[in-house]
Amino acid sequence: MVRFRKLKLGDLDFIYKDPDLRPLITTAYKGNSFAVVVEEGERIIGGVSGYATDTSAFLKKAIIKHIEQKSLYMDGLIRSLIHFLELDGIEYLFVEEFNPVYLDIGFNKLQGTEEFLIKENSSMPTYHDAEHVYWINVKDFFK
Repeated sequence: MVRFRKLKLGDLDFIYKDPDLRPLITTAYKGNSFAVVVEEGERIIGGVSGYATDTSAFLKKAIIKHIEQKSLYMDGLIRSLIHFLELDGIEYLFVEEFNPVYLDIGFNKLQGTEEFLIKENSSMPTYHDAEHVYWINVKDFFK
């Protein structure tokens, strides 16, 4: 059985001992960190992590171990993350890499002229190279 869930304190030892998954928890973030993992049976096979500031979240690490249905698991992880972020009151999720899964889910390429960029405060990072920055409105995702 496959399950997507928030990271628990008891997961840290397992993730730290797995060199493929370790970056999920060893990267320092600028705000409140978050992580969502995917389990197959009792074994964690991937996850996503990042940080949130005010009303925006920034996905920094996305890891799926080498499995056949990697894009399917990534899709589930991102959708689960969006759900958890919505429950936490986050409005926007940003990611700084290209993956077709993001476009399939509904992410938009950052143009730099979006209305929310004008409204956001100093917690919003400046993207000097917005070529591979994508965003999604978390609040509108499940409407």
